[in-house]
Amino acid sequence: MFRNTTFAAAAAVALGLAACAPETPPPAPKPKPSDGFPAADRAFVDGAVQVIAQDLGPSVVFRDLAISDTGQGRSLCGDAALPGEAWKGIVVRKGEAEGDFLVLIAGDNLSPRALPQCRALVLKYLGEAKVDWYEAETAMNQAGCAHIDVNYWTGWKDYCQGAQTKPAKTQS
Repeated sequence: MFRNTTFAAAAAVALGLAACAPETPPPAPKPKPSDGFPAADRAFVDGAVQVIAQDLGPSVVFRDLAISDTGQGRSLCGDAALPGEAWKGIVVRKGEAEGDFLVLIAGDNLSPRALPQCRALVLKYLGEAKVDWYEAETAMNQAGCAHIDVNYWTGWKDYCQGAQTKPAKTQS
């Protein structure tokens, strides 16, 4: 009988303590890349991010996102990467039809050190009339931009240089 009483008392104490223990709150929802953008822009960002996730994979992460409005349309510009992989420049432009997007993902491996120089050289030379091509090629080679993805960088120049809307909070 002593064992049953001790067991019953221990069970009652355990149940009483469990009833007093604070409930564990549900986990906070994972932040979305569209968080921080104005409410009117979130559907566009969510759609663009979904398209990139279809191309790169569902665990893709983003950084430095901005919406660029060139007056001829809006694009989502920034960087994306799968965990453990190198960041790639992305441009996602809304198409004419519902759910239609133009997607450009940088296919080059520019070093982080060369990237700012390459951006400046793309703006200066790529697609411009009256370019001294020897000067342009020499500058691109010296800056480490010799093997740029011309399709991506043309899109970046055309679609990501408009009025910028950035999220209110810092992204990872």
